[in-house]
Amino acid sequence: MPNEVASSRGQRWRARLWRMLKRLVAVAAIGLLGLWIYAASFAPEREDWDGQRAALAGRTVQPLPVQPDRERLLADVRELASDKYGGRRVDTEGGRLAADYLVGRLRELGVEPLVPDYRQPFSFQRRRIRQFWTGGIETRGVNLLGLIRGGKRPDDHLVVSAHYDHLGERGGRIHPGADDNASGVATLLAAAAHFKANPPAHSIVFALFDGEETGIAGARHFVDSGVLPMTGIRLNLNLDMLSRSSDRLLFATGTWQHPELKALVDPLRAQAPIVVLYGHDQPRPFWDADDWVHASDHGRFHEAGVPFLYLGVPDHDDYHRPGDTFAAIHPDFFVDSAAFALSLLAAADAGG
Repeated sequence: MPNEVASSRGQRWRARLWRMLKRLVAVAAIGLLGLWIYAASFAPEREDWDGQRAALAGRTVQPLPVQPDRERLLADVRELASDKYGGRRVDTEGGRLAADYLVGRLRELGVEPLVPDYRQPFSFQRRRIRQFWTGGIETRGVNLLGLIRGGKRPDDHLVVSAHYDHLGERGGRIHPGADDNASGVATLLAAAAHFKANPPAHSIVFALFDGEETGIAGARHFVDSGVLPMTGIRLNLNLDMLSRSSDRLLFATGTWQHPELKALVDPLRAQAPIVVLYGHDQPRPFWDADDWVHASDHGRFHEAGVPFLYLGVPDHDDYHRPGDTFAAIHPDFFVDSAAFALSLLAAADAGG
């Protein structure tokens, strides 16, 4: 009798286990089907990078309208990527030294401060796993904001931005951040030099953001601060990683959201000595890292309803690594990328 009872219980348990397993398989199948339907609803292949390359292959390369000072451009990257600044992490001595250097450069160029002494301080909570329940670490950063007033439309603003912070030291090694993002900062300074010598029609704000590598904190503070009404900004041109591409490739992100901006980009990409592709902006599944719409400071402007263009290269082997040094950048490509950015900003200023 006991053996029969035990056998009956075993059969019931196996039957129950089998029913549970079938339910789990059914739920998993439904979940996978849902994910497949979700993923299939996106079509980023419409960006057609191969087709764009083919269409640009027959372009007539000509000098771009605005050229940076090559030596000054490279000197700024070399300086910011030096060990002196320790990788420029937000709220570190190296980051503060970098801010001092950049304030000096803005003064040297004759750029007007948008806020006192160019500095817009802010604080935020930098979270780590061990501080999850305690709210994080209080972290202080400082944005640097300069202005060249427009002669014809001073109340309409273009904002050119680049983050000057990087990762600092990790594992006892400095991460210099030459491409990410001393290159964007140097290009912004070259733009300031150009428009100081060639006064713009619109007012141009030169925004050097801190804390991009820790949650895009500086750009968030700028947008939320009200120091500049978002309704008065005609365009944010964000520059982040412009100096390193073995196949001389630069992406312009943002024309899917704002197709009218192709009127600015198309004439320049048709003559540029580098290959400029549209992309990384069509909607993708949430796990797809090729969506760059919120990948850098321009994402905060986009959320505020400001048209944006982001210029940047694809990730390379030294992205966020100690090997992102000045010696590793591609100088000729960088100068051409900076020329493209400056020419694009000049075209935006010349437009309505």
